[in-house]
Amino acid sequence: MGMIGNYIAIESDKLEQVKNNELDILDIDTDEYPSLDIDKSWQAIHFLLCGNIDDGKPPLGNVVPMRDDNWLGAEMDYGAFSITPKEVLEAYNAIKGMGEDELRQKYNFESLLENEIYPVVEDEDPDDFFDYTYANFKSIQEFYQIASENNYAVIFYVM
Repeated sequence: MGMIGNYIAIESDKLEQVKNNELDILDIDTDEYPSLDIDKSWQAIHFLLCGNIDDGKPPLGNVVPMRDDNWLGAEMDYGAFSITPKEVLEAYNAIKGMGEDELRQKYNFESLLENEIYPVVEDEDPDDFFDYTYANFKSIQEFYQIASENNYAVIFYVM
């Protein structure tokens, strides 16, 4: 078990219900709304895109949104954050054309270790970890495409 990054895409009015404590994130039906589990890759992806552990600047900082101004204050294990449909579209536009070569140029395994990026450990194979991270990044691209096409807001939470 570990800290797993999760997304769910919902209408803006549902997001307001979450913000007003009228709806619990975990009560949102993931069969009804697009959702995504990116396993433990969330901090590494944010670091690759933004160069820091959290609070990355938009639009790339909204791909794995962990900025203080996105904080939902929800009672989640490690936090919950949200972005508006406009921010979803901006984030998607920033990553939609980003391929493996571009992400690999940002990838520095030693930097991940030095910055204690979760879940990287010293005996990790750098190439395997990149492949794992990139596969989850591709899933995020697909998720954001669907969310932006449907004008959804996005909630990101770690459990």
